[in-house]
Amino acid sequence: MKTFKTVFDILFIMLLCFATLLGTMLLQGGLLVGGEGIDYTFGLGSFTVTFGAMAVYFVFILKTSKKELKTMIDRIYK
Repeated sequence: MKTFKTVFDILFIMLLCFATLLGTMLLQGGLLVGGEGIDYTFGLGSFTVTFGAMAVYFVFILKTSKKELKTMIDRIYK
């Protein structure tokens, strides 16, 4: 259950960051750059590639972190 809470917490924070950035892009930056606005375009292809890369990175980090933590604990307590 603790692992689920940790993963949920991480994904929730990542989702909030993503929503903040996407919201800013969709508002076209008018409030952030003095009212001039920035023309952002949203492409489904690039979004899919970015989301896929983030998923692969997340899986890699989870596997690597768990393995390194186990190695560190073994070194300290054995």
